[in-house]
Amino acid sequence: MALGLGLAHAGVLGQDSQRILSRLVYFVATPALLVDVLSRTDVSDVLGVGFAIAGLSVLAVLVVYVPLARRRGRSLSHIVVGALSGSYSNAGYLGLPIAVYVLGDAAYAVPVMVLQLIVYAPLALSALDLDATGRRPTPTALALAGLRNPVSVAAVCGVLISVAGVTLPEIAAEPVALLGGMAVPGALLAYGVSLRFGGAIGSADRWEITAIALLKLVWMPAAAYVLARFAFGLESDQVFGLTVMAALPTAQNVFVYASRFQRSELLARDSVAVTTLLSIPVLVGLAAVLA
Repeated sequence: MALGLGLAHAGVLGQDSQRILSRLVYFVATPALLVDVLSRTDVSDVLGVGFAIAGLSVLAVLVVYVPLARRRGRSLSHIVVGALSGSYSNAGYLGLPIAVYVLGDAAYAVPVMVLQLIVYAPLALSALDLDATGRRPTPTALALAGLRNPVSVAAVCGVLISVAGVTLPEIAAEPVALLGGMAVPGALLAYGVSLRFGGAIGSADRWEITAIALLKLVWMPAAAYVLARFAFGLESDQVFGLTVMAALPTAQNVFVYASRFQRSELLARDSVAVTTLLSIPVLVGLAAVLA
């Protein structure tokens, strides 16, 4: 992020570079990353309690945010971006390292990643695509929009390769892995450029950003905790791990998706910044109380 901001400030990257980088990440790097990761993941192993709690935690945010946003007259695309901002966790860039090096098991992060990559993101992006083209979000329209969505197509391809037990030949796997490796730095560079040309943090609706931060960092982990401890009766270490995964900040991918469709970009950008900063004391607090 700092490098993107510095390059933009020095004039190396212009204002249009944010959109170019975002489109490159959306159309090329993220699909390649999905195929690379999902094709090597045994999807059946992650469709368990962690996957269920991750999905129910997302629903807990949606049932609060969506009615509030509709009551304020927000557009469909704004509601989609706002909902993603309040419930789409940074499970890959931040959650996976925390799961491995702090919780001691990557299995805590993988169900969240799979849920977001093969279910949540495709549905949200299809809705954004429909709103951008002015069509109604019927089930058929969502399915057809998904066929035009590179993230959705890549997720399906990755899952099919995994389920079929096929191993990609090196001549195909290596280029895919190289392109997928561009997803994380590309998204972060684009975000850094937006900090230079998109106005100061806080340019979006501050009340809405506050609500999103509370939903992401307080309500969502509280829902995960209640589900893990009382609904599923898990052990204390599992409750701690799943609660931490729900308390992760908003993923930078939300900003990439918003930039791709040019919808509510400031909302996504500010949500990422605010939740990332505030997640530090939240995660430390959870560790102090639950670990």
